Amino acid sequence: MVRLIGTFLGKSILLAEKIFHKDGSTFPGKFVIKLFPGYLSKLKYPKDVIMVTGSSGKGSTTSIIANLLRENGKTVCHNLEGSNMIRGIASTMLKHVTMGGKIPEDVIVLEVDERYLKEVTKYITPSLIVLNNLTRDQPPRQGNYDLVMREIEKGIVDSAELLCNGDDPITKQVSLRHPDHFHSFGINRLDTDAESLPTAPADCAYCPKCGKHLTFRWLHYGTVGDFSCPSCGFARGHVDYAVTAADASAGTLTINDETKITVKPMLLFHMYNLAAAYGVADLMGLPKDKVTETLNRETVSSKIYNETSKNGRRFVSISCKAENNATYNLAHYYTLHQPGEKVLVMGLREISRRYSHFDLSWVYDLDMEALNVPEVQEVICAGPYAADFALRLKLAGFPAAKIKTMDSLSGLAKELKRTTGDVYGILNFDYIPPFLEEVEKYK
Repeated sequence: MVRLIGTFLGKSILLAEKIFHKDGSTFPGKFVIKLFPGYLSKLKYPKDVIMVTGSSGKGSTTSIIANLLRENGKTVCHNLEGSNMIRGIASTMLKHVTMGGKIPEDVIVLEVDERYLKEVTKYITPSLIVLNNLTRDQPPRQGNYDLVMREIEKGIVDSAELLCNGDDPITKQVSLRHPDHFHSFGINRLDTDAESLPTAPADCAYCPKCGKHLTFRWLHYGTVGDFSCPSCGFARGHVDYAVTAADASAGTLTINDETKITVKPMLLFHMYNLAAAYGVADLMGLPKDKVTETLNRETVSSKIYNETSKNGRRFVSISCKAENNATYNLAHYYTLHQPGEKVLVMGLREISRRYSHFDLSWVYDLDMEALNVPEVQEVICAGPYAADFALRLKLAGFPAAKIKTMDSLSGLAKELKRTTGDVYGILNFDYIPPFLEEVEKYK
């Protein structure tokens, strides 16, 4: 009776929202689980339920996985809108469930908030959990990665297969407690890797198993790379689904020395997303030729990466996640590895839509020291927090004469006329549209 009444009420609300053009809200799910807390446990799910969690890239990874499955003839239930907490997932289920209480699709693919995985697996049992990364993310909410890892562990069910980032000592520690179900993906050494810890704070410099200091042969960013503990032997070791070669000039990467995929731009996080999706496809037994064909068509969303050329200058925007130093640092490193002189535009308008207070501690985790190279002609800091970004640059030793601040991005096109080199907008998502508008004005 709970299932029938809950489904009827939820679908009625969904219909009303559609009539009044309010599609995409989480209210239907919130209403039903408030009325019937155990509603989700009453539904009938397919045997294949994939949940993707972690600090960054969950939405992109789930989209790639969902596309892979559809291209291989599977029907997919996917929370495409990105509502990744329990009420949003309940709303997704209400859109797909039949009046008989069954999710009719072959596979469910869910992006799940890392702190809410335990709330979702309480009602929906996953067959596969993908853990893509854990970083210092949203400090007021998350605290630190140890706390988040404990919350994720509460959501791991014994029957689920686990696919985790094997390059990261934080996520690799899952193998210590779930060795029989553990699989890994990662990226082998790249030409652009560092050989020592960066100036930015290291997330996991100590072994999660014994607490001794880790050693690193090479690093993609932060403490993500080839790590090992000389005391207890905890290490990156073998990676099941590894990017074994990456050719930036050709725009290709190779997985496990056998599958070559065309990928542009060669953004590190996109390479990780592709490796994770490839691992999911293999674990589900999808044919490699079809998987390769599909992955060759995958591109980074224009909301995340956009590139154009005007008057001989290259204009690139990279969307970063506020309160998360890793996304900004990866954008910095990508930019620095591009040829030629460059001007960087940095900033954001909204730090968070969750809280009344705005935390800026993460700005001091940014590897601004890496930007102090001759190729960086200038850094333009824009928005309400422009002075905070400028201060961090000065503390990193970046020359004050090469720092410009603007109250907003309005007038950026005119400002860029006095500069030379390619332009890279390393910005929070809310500043991507106004940046692109200014690029359009540039003549």
